[in-house]
Amino acid sequence: MAQYEVKIKMNASSSDEVKALGNGLQNAVNNIDHSDLQKLLNAVAKNPNIVKTALKFI
Repeated sequence: MAQYEVKIKMNASSSDEVKALGNGLQNAVNNIDHSDLQKLLNAVAKNPNIVKTALKFI
């Protein structure tokens, strides 16, 4: 499988926040089936409130 590098831009209050988000995203990409991750991201893009609902169960 080919390996790609993707750059993203985000607003954050500190570099530590950016590092934590970046590490979390990389871990998600490494550990979650890509088709499942894509479905999840599509669902969040359509309805961001599902994240708050999901966090209640974690």
